[in-house]
Amino acid sequence: MVRELESRQRRRLVSLLGGTALALSPLKKAFAGTTLEQFRMVQQDNLTLHFDLDQRVSDASLFTLNNPDRLVIDLPNTVLSPSLEAQTFSTGAVEGIRFGVRDQHMLRVVVDLRRPASPSFKFVTRQQGQRLLIDLGVKGNPALLDYAARVNESSPLRDVIVAIDAGHGGKDPGAIGQRKTQEKKITLAVARRLYKRLERQPGITPIMIRNKDVYVALRQRIRIARDRNADLFVSVHADAFKRKAAKGSSVYALSLKGASSEAAQWLADKENETDALFGDLVLDGMTKDLKQTLLDLAQNSTIEASLEVGGDVLNELKNIGSVHKPNVETANFAVLKSPDIPSVLVETAFISNLQEERKLNSPAYQEKLASAIQKGVGQYLRRRAPEGTKLYAAYRQRG
Repeated sequence: MVRELESRQRRRLVSLLGGTALALSPLKKAFAGTTLEQFRMVQQDNLTLHFDLDQRVSDASLFTLNNPDRLVIDLPNTVLSPSLEAQTFSTGAVEGIRFGVRDQHMLRVVVDLRRPASPSFKFVTRQQGQRLLIDLGVKGNPALLDYAARVNESSPLRDVIVAIDAGHGGKDPGAIGQRKTQEKKITLAVARRLYKRLERQPGITPIMIRNKDVYVALRQRIRIARDRNADLFVSVHADAFKRKAAKGSSVYALSLKGASSEAAQWLADKENETDALFGDLVLDGMTKDLKQTLLDLAQNSTIEASLEVGGDVLNELKNIGSVHKPNVETANFAVLKSPDIPSVLVETAFISNLQEERKLNSPAYQEKLASAIQKGVGQYLRRRAPEGTKLYAAYRQRG
């Protein structure tokens, strides 16, 4: 049940609705569609609000009002998790947050503010649904960071390590285009361009999993990244599919429950078959079942981060060409199975499509691809730079 609003809050809602009172009703009467599961504030760079939903919501609306200042979010066909309640905050830009049901089918979230805000928002894919990210456009309050974050400030700051994996190589040419273009050559060209771009960015140290035409087993690629203490793993590929008309860029994150589409499953089978043919690494001293169980448990903690950075990269790829699917796809790629490193696989374009094969051979288009991936990674790190890194400190201190 939603707690009854105090009379002052009721007056605010009358103003919010232009004279029409917000009709609050028990949450159980709302349409049982999407569930708002969690809310939290992130004190990094700008103050950001995270709303975690168990599935996609469409036609969400967001607007601000003043006298008093507040942010209003309407989520259609959404109910509130019983674990979420109204909250108040003693310091910072956010005074409090409260929830109500409007017209039975609409969950309304009201964020009371201590000062005006200029919010921007976007949705990103989560492992079990969707996250609404709202940047309030006001600086976060370092005093509200937890103790662990403050302790880390006294340690020497380091660069963020981004591992760049050029797919295939050596005896594994990857997919072959209609004009005989080999995927391994395209991936290495784009990976090198991405490396140069990230290398010029302060606070980031890129590493190449392979920088020449050699074969590296899929699990070995992960081990190289882990040995170099990578914070992020980006694998570059050129897509292929039996349907020659298929086109557009795609971004994949790991799925422990199967692929999100027929194409994703077909591609994952094809990629993983390479290691089955050429040999693979195993974890010594563990049975297959134990190894898989431990891997699955560990990976759940990184999949959401992978989906988030994947969404940022995909948004940038949309700016330079068509995308095969509008959202990050999931597939059981062996190369993404690092239990502790957020990892994405970027399918730059369909090498099996004659027109896209031509584009992939263009240095100008390769540069556009590298730029889009770099920008997506940058967007992600603005929110999720690991604690103890130069980027984390810089984004927190920036006014």
